[in-house]
Amino acid sequence: MIRAAIDVFGRDGFDATRTRTIAETAKVNQALIGYHFRNKEGLYLAVFADIVEQIRARIGPVLAEIEAALDGDPPPGREDGLALLFRMTDAFILLMAGTESNPWAQLVVREQQSPTAAFALLHDGLMRPVSRGLIRLVQHIDPVAQAGDPRLVVATIMGQMLVFRVARAAVLRIIDQPAIGPDEIVAIQGQLRRNLTAMLVPAGDRS
Repeated sequence: MIRAAIDVFGRDGFDATRTRTIAETAKVNQALIGYHFRNKEGLYLAVFADIVEQIRARIGPVLAEIEAALDGDPPPGREDGLALLFRMTDAFILLMAGTESNPWAQLVVREQQSPTAAFALLHDGLMRPVSRGLIRLVQHIDPVAQAGDPRLVVATIMGQMLVFRVARAAVLRIIDQPAIGPDEIVAIQGQLRRNLTAMLVPAGDRS
């Protein structure tokens, strides 16, 4: 039922979606929605709780590794810190540019543009812990903030990753490809690594 709700909410939006349509798509009795979720709003929140869990399953282990490394004694050196950052951005690119996010991407974009109660689930369960972890990591890699305010650095990093989902049609025209496949994902990951190195590592220290 959650998968059907993701598809219908993503296609039609919250306001235009009818629970009957979701029930028909899921091939279940409409009364089950009321039984399990009380109403359409409850189902919508359950959908976002599921989306958050899907994303955390992909990036949660890397985030935990980042936090453990930064809390360690001794903390990681700059090269190890960069490697951790690259692991996170590689995982995000795989998720955002790949096909796994297709079912729920439109829902997440809508919540960014017109937040509802579901945005709190996204922010508290995913965006806040990820951004805090990345800000700490950027501060560790670039302690003198030569790249600028770490919060803005992280925001621009997120933008460089999200563009491959929210502006996919434009990206495909720019790179002159019909789709983003495995080869393109590897190329995107490599380009982002080079961008981050240029942002965070002084020119004289780059290998």
